[in-house]
Amino acid sequence: MHAQTRRTSSVEPALMDAWERLQVHYARHHNAAPFWDAYQAIQDELTRSHPDHRVAVCNRLATLAERLGVVHHAQLLGETRGESRHTGSTSP
Repeated sequence: MHAQTRRTSSVEPALMDAWERLQVHYARHHNAAPFWDAYQAIQDELTRSHPDHRVAVCNRLATLAERLGVVHHAQLLGETRGESRHTGSTSP
């Protein structure tokens, strides 16, 4: 896993639950649309519950998707070109 994000202790229990839920959806659907529907619903739920940590929550979920293997490299919010942790990308 290459993605690293700052931990936000107030949302850790919710993210642990999200991790378990994402694993279930991934086992059922892999990278199909129902997985991404569930991912979006979980993300919406968490960002509403933790409005002061929206970027951190989104980045942590992206990192979890990378950990599952749904995406090769998670694209994190707030990264600038110089901060990118991925080399060899053809995207801007």
